[in-house]
Amino acid sequence: MVLVYLRGRDLKIGFSVSSKVGNAVTRNRVRRCLREDARLLRPRLKRGKYIFVARVAAAKCAHEALTREMSALIGRAGLLKEDGEA
Repeated sequence: MVLVYLRGRDLKIGFSVSSKVGNAVTRNRVRRCLREDARLLRPRLKRGKYIFVARVAAAKCAHEALTREMSALIGRAGLLKEDGEA
C-alpha cells in the first residue's frame, strides 16, 4: 500500500484500488476494509488530504494485515496528532 499526503485545511481521505488488484468483488472488499480502518483512525489524523493506493498484494491480505500496514504508513509519515493538538 502507498500513502500520498498533501497538506490542507480539511481532513479528506480517498482510496484508489485499480483493476489490477482483482475483480469488482475483490476491489470492493479491499476498499471497505480501508474505509473502516480510516474511519477508526480519523480522530487521530492531522488535517490534510490522504490518498491510500492499494497494490496487487492487498487482494490476498487479511483485514488485520491491511490495518497494520495503514497504521504503519501513517506512523512512519508522522501524521498522527500529538497529545493536546486540535
